[in-house]
Amino acid sequence: MVIDFMSDKVPESGLMGPIRCFYERLDEMLPFFSHFFRKPSCHVAVVAMASMILFSSCANSPDIPPQFDTSIKTAEDLNRLKQLEAQLTVTPEKAALHPDYQVIDNIAVPYVPEYRMGPGDVLEIVYHLKYEKTPDDYRLEVQDRISVNFPFQPQYSSSVLVRSDGKITMPLIGDLAVESKTPMELAADLNREYKKYFIEPNITVALEAFNVKIDELKKAITTAARGQSKIAPVSPDGRISFPVIGAMHVQGFTVAQLEKMINESYAKQVRNLNCTLILLEIHNPKLYVLGEVEKPGAYDIASVPNVLNALTLAGGFKRSGELEEIAVFRNEGLERPIAFKVDIKRALRAGVALTNIRLKPGDIIYVPKTRLDERNDNIERIFTRGIWAVVPFAASLGASYSLNPLLGPKQTGF
Repeated sequence: MVIDFMSDKVPESGLMGPIRCFYERLDEMLPFFSHFFRKPSCHVAVVAMASMILFSSCANSPDIPPQFDTSIKTAEDLNRLKQLEAQLTVTPEKAALHPDYQVIDNIAVPYVPEYRMGPGDVLEIVYHLKYEKTPDDYRLEVQDRISVNFPFQPQYSSSVLVRSDGKITMPLIGDLAVESKTPMELAADLNREYKKYFIEPNITVALEAFNVKIDELKKAITTAARGQSKIAPVSPDGRISFPVIGAMHVQGFTVAQLEKMINESYAKQVRNLNCTLILLEIHNPKLYVLGEVEKPGAYDIASVPNVLNALTLAGGFKRSGELEEIAVFRNEGLERPIAFKVDIKRALRAGVALTNIRLKPGDIIYVPKTRLDERNDNIERIFTRGIWAVVPFAASLGASYSLNPLLGPKQTGF
């Protein structure tokens, strides 16, 4: 079919000449080809050529490519594979020299990096208050209330509260720092100061209210339905608010590191307290699989640590996917974004371990279309949904010819 957009009619003389010439030459060559292929010598030549091609292909392709360890064809090959696996099994002795393995309870296990928390993760902080006897003397804290007794000058006896600056106010001597002192140490300081005014003061100090911070903490944490614990989600800015010690930045820390930091912070404020962290919910960072896959979208990085797993979870490739040009874009923790290509088809044929291509949070995997499918899309865009679709039917005139040499050319208008 020949279409002319410039004129409504097609000159017959301009098209009929080349078509007739083509069929005349074809009719002249048909007898030659039919006579040539009937000769036995031609058959022998064709068979010899095919044999040479087959032999050369077999000679250039060994039974086992160098990238593969063995080829399973018989029971002996299967036994050979089992022996190879036994030789390569990582033992505790080998794990000590292998960076990807570690020894736990005399068992070699793969090394897995510790999980680091991020926004959306949910922690449970369990508070353990220690009530057992300790050899250390109790030391005064802010908000503790003490009674100071003067046996011979009872008019100076008083009940005082440790202020937020860690001091108390006493008659005659004024302010005195008492925070972190034991009652015995405070009594000795008071007797020393009051000897300036009395011959034998004999002052004693007694605790009236103490462990006030622990009581406040118990009120804050026992309101939860889980007892003396607190459910704490990690906020988008990577922080968690804790009773008494306030907000702390937790993003990027492991559970063990954060547990140590929390206990150290509480030890400065509340004594006889230990915290245990439980990771209740994990919201893993995402990576994205786009392009010619069955199920494009976002996937958790923990479930797809490598490229092949990511493409498998995305439903595999479409027939229009270009497996030699898969692109990976990465920007996590880098000074500038980088991009690299992965040739899945060649890697699988060559026996390259695609599991070694590890993915990072925020990676974008794009499977492009083949060049042929891109051309088909462009043709559809132009002729089906583009310019051709809006051209009026009356203007799309042309001529089609039936190229049957027996019937002769036949022009049909449309």
